[in-house]
Amino acid sequence: MAIGISGYSAYIPRLRIKKEDYAKAWGSFSAAGVAEKSVMGFDEDVLTAAAKVSKRALESVPMAPDKVTRFAFASTSPPYFEKLLSGTVLYSVGMPNSAFSSDHTTSTRAGTEAMIAGFEHISANQTGMAVVVAADAPSASMWDSVEHALGAGAAAFVLSADNLVAELEGHASYASEYFGERFRPRGNPYLHDLNVKKYAEGSLITNTTRAANALLKSLNRKPEEYQHVVIQQPDARVPTTVASRLGFTDAQLASSLVSKSLGDLGAASVPVALAAALDVAKVGDQIMVISYGSGAGSDALSFKVVSDRKAPVKVQAEMDRKEYIDYVKYLKIKGAIV
Repeated sequence: MAIGISGYSAYIPRLRIKKEDYAKAWGSFSAAGVAEKSVMGFDEDVLTAAAKVSKRALESVPMAPDKVTRFAFASTSPPYFEKLLSGTVLYSVGMPNSAFSSDHTTSTRAGTEAMIAGFEHISANQTGMAVVVAADAPSASMWDSVEHALGAGAAAFVLSADNLVAELEGHASYASEYFGERFRPRGNPYLHDLNVKKYAEGSLITNTTRAANALLKSLNRKPEEYQHVVIQQPDARVPTTVASRLGFTDAQLASSLVSKSLGDLGAASVPVALAAALDVAKVGDQIMVISYGSGAGSDALSFKVVSDRKAPVKVQAEMDRKEYIDYVKYLKIKGAIV
């Protein structure tokens, strides 16, 4: 039974801040390759973004919310430490209360983690319909350079065995222990990074390459057979490094490199980048997806595009819909000053 993505959509907040505004305030900007990033407005959070993009994904099929049997929500920046947030989004969109819902947090890998959970539901229930959404706006102290890259965005996917846009060919994962990378202690609103860059990069490369190579081996596939590759984007340099280690080219990465204009979208990084690749992919194209979460773990998924149906609102259109703010307004939105 073929299963895969039946519909999808992305949402990017309208507000942007340029790297030049950071440089004026700080004298530098510590997000490699990022020209500007997206910013949640005063009246937005990951729940409003998740509800909006879930509705768009359902409309792209089109499918009524009451047909959903599985819902998964992913984010590293939930507004509550203890509360079923997937239930909040499910209710606001109009999905059935009986749909099995789950929250996936604590790691930037959460977006693909939720997606795999959705696919497992469809594999076990051929008539099932799953909605998976990743919405994130990670935050750090304004005094920490890791904050420079942090953006905001969301993407949602409808998963089923019918009316497919892209068929799932397989997936593989790899997890290990790497303490000291990006983390957020309980009770602390900000993430931390010990900034041991060589150590962190070693973890990222180890986990992503092992997950991706395991998938390539299981599919008897080579990197050059893919037209698009989607890789976790803490900045715009890291995915290029991982791609080259795996044998992928800059041309294969180009369609999904959204971090240049949006920054680090956390758990939504790979989902938004996947939506961008689907927007331009042709029937027959194959897409490799590789996520990463510090700590550490990686998921790799392979898709084959089987329909030329696209999301009504493309990622590029969302990226082009923007309003620039200066660093002072950015600090106000973040609550750093009043």
